[in-house]
Amino acid sequence: MLILVISVIAFILICFILNLIDKNKEKLKEKLKIQQQEVMSCPNCSAEYEDLSLKVCKNCNTSLEKKTKCNISKKTKRKLFCVVIGIILIIAVLIISSIFINNYIEEQERIKKYNEDINLCYELIKDKSDWEEFKDIVDNHSQETNFEPEAFEKLYQAIDERIENIKNGNEDKQLLAMLNAIKEDFSSDTTSNTILQKINERYLIVNSYSNINKSNEYIQGQKYKEAFDLLNTVISQNKDKNQEIVNIATNKQNEIKDNAFEQIINEAQTQINNQDYSSAQKTLENYKDLENQTILDMYNSATNEVNRIEAERKAKEAEEERKRKQAEIDAKKDKIIVDTDGKRIYKVYMTSNKFSISGNFKGNGHFSVKLLDDNQDFYDLLVNEIGDYVVNTSTDVVKGNYYYLQIECTRGTWNLSWSGTYGS
Repeated sequence: MLILVISVIAFILICFILNLIDKNKEKLKEKLKIQQQEVMSCPNCSAEYEDLSLKVCKNCNTSLEKKTKCNISKKTKRKLFCVVIGIILIIAVLIISSIFINNYIEEQERIKKYNEDINLCYELIKDKSDWEEFKDIVDNHSQETNFEPEAFEKLYQAIDERIENIKNGNEDKQLLAMLNAIKEDFSSDTTSNTILQKINERYLIVNSYSNINKSNEYIQGQKYKEAFDLLNTVISQNKDKNQEIVNIATNKQNEIKDNAFEQIINEAQTQINNQDYSSAQKTLENYKDLENQTILDMYNSATNEVNRIEAERKAKEAEEERKRKQAEIDAKKDKIIVDTDGKRIYKVYMTSNKFSISGNFKGNGHFSVKLLDDNQDFYDLLVNEIGDYVVNTSTDVVKGNYYYLQIECTRGTWNLSWSGTYGS
């Protein structure tokens, strides 16, 4: 903008000078001792002749034209040259100065914007938990390599100041939510492991102090067991990481330990009285190694009852399973479904792909043995004889299918046995 203003001023100055020269050209001629001389000039080759009587160019034979020529002395030419050079230098100095001034102003504006945005990054995190706006500002300064590291230093500073506020017992759910959002944004970015590590460290600190504050609320409400459990979580999460937090949580645990154990014992005793031994076991399990003999004894007693009940349950299930399997087998045993004079039909379940039958028939009548399929349609004729007969035969069947064995005889008796079924 400044360059444009300087250019306009220079243009106006040149126009003013030219106009001034035009208005005072006669005075300038007199002052500069400029003499006018008429000459004949060739429009084709630019040759000039002082002889005004010439009509044709001696070089190219072109008709000459009369022109007025100004003769300026060498001294005057040098003065004019110096003036022109001076004007050019002045204009150049003005333009260069304007460029320098413009660059200086732009740099100052950039520095001002840089510092303002750095401070804004701090305020966005400190006062508003506005992570999205913070990211937008960093992106807008992507060409400035130092901006992002400085902005994140401001972010860490703002978070640390808010942590101090939490240490003093104040709740800050917005900070936890913002740290979660930052963790999600950087969890898949392998190039930002340092940022993610620092955020994770601060998230753990914020969450831990928030839980300590919450445990204080539990203690005020005489919920000692809940406070003890929450403090135990804080200790386990910060072990070998934040010794200060571990010490604070441990000291609070020691202060409420007796009250917490009393509530734990009372809760477990109620469950035992209700014969809810499994719940009592779960209630006592996390405290059995805390050197309280009552809790340990109650836990062992509840565990024994749980094991006894579990053993009884498994034994009952095993017996029920045995009975179920036996019932399945009994259902598949050979059953007589028809028993009339001279005719008997068995429903049989095949346990093999081969059905064999053996025995004898004594008498002088007709004796036949047929095998029917599960629809009681004819499948195979195993015996068809008259008079005494020794049976020893077999047939191919489908394992797992039901069949019907039909035995018929007149004037005689039979004695048969077979294999390939569950039997009777």
